Amino acid sequence: MPLEDAIRTPQPSPEPPRLTLASMAARFGELAPAPLLGLALGYALTGRRLALCLHRVAEKTPMHATHPELFASPATLDALMGLLLSTRRGPHQGWLSLTFDDGYDDAVRYVASRARDFPGVEFLIFVCPEKLERRAGFRWDLAERALERGVPRERVMHQLDAPFALDAENERPELLELGDAAEYRLASLEELTELSHVPNVTLGNHTNVHAPATALALEVAREEYRRSTAHFERLFGPTRHFAFPFGTPGVHFDHRHVALLRELGEVVLWTTQACAYAPAERAPHAVLPRMPIDGRLGADSLAGLIAAHELNHRVKGSHFF
Repeated sequence: MPLEDAIRTPQPSPEPPRLTLASMAARFGELAPAPLLGLALGYALTGRRLALCLHRVAEKTPMHATHPELFASPATLDALMGLLLSTRRGPHQGWLSLTFDDGYDDAVRYVASRARDFPGVEFLIFVCPEKLERRAGFRWDLAERALERGVPRERVMHQLDAPFALDAENERPELLELGDAAEYRLASLEELTELSHVPNVTLGNHTNVHAPATALALEVAREEYRRSTAHFERLFGPTRHFAFPFGTPGVHFDHRHVALLRELGEVVLWTTQACAYAPAERAPHAVLPRMPIDGRLGADSLAGLIAAHELNHRVKGSHFF
């Protein structure tokens, strides 16, 4: 169409952004006066324990990150932790948990720099023990490198979903190049072992290959749980916590996988269900929720989202398990 015809031809108006609970909650958090935001957050979390699910801690998200929401800055996490802790007065120890998946060095350094200053906060670091020992990175980091080289995004995302082989995944040469690369560096065994001696820091198992349980045959999943538990305990001692990779109940795992893990001992299992939980629910064999944090948002927006998710959960009902 010639330019002059395009100018004369009426153009459809762009559709306004669709309002969702998440977008409205984030906007409320951003705009609400601090006392009102604190009141809403405190009310939503009264009598509850809260675990946040985090991954990378970095000032800037890489341009080609396949999951930019997994990157949060230290300043954002500090501000969010401050907002949450300000909602409770007195000796309310242990109600807030910051959990970090995958064992990236940036996250481990953040925990090392904060844990002793916040003794009432629980810090959980979930690691893939074989990846740590082999220095084998993750598929999504390999995808990021491919995108930087100009590989079409559709092809890259298809490769992320390729079948997993327990014996071969962490032997892939392209993954072995990533574990010590500056932008994808995993924490060292020595760093993690030293940090695990801090009283409010605990390490947990996150499987060896980081596959969604539902992407594996049930017997393969059983073997992955058995092998990764043995691997974790050889490196770090008894397994007390386990986080499902990806972790959405009914999508990435189900009751069958819970049963398999319960065969291995009294381990607290963690999901990525977006809600808090009651203190009485924290017990061996429990399946507990963790609220995923979108690191692209500011602390105020995240606080609004946390309050909305918990209030919405109370209306809808109990956890998946």
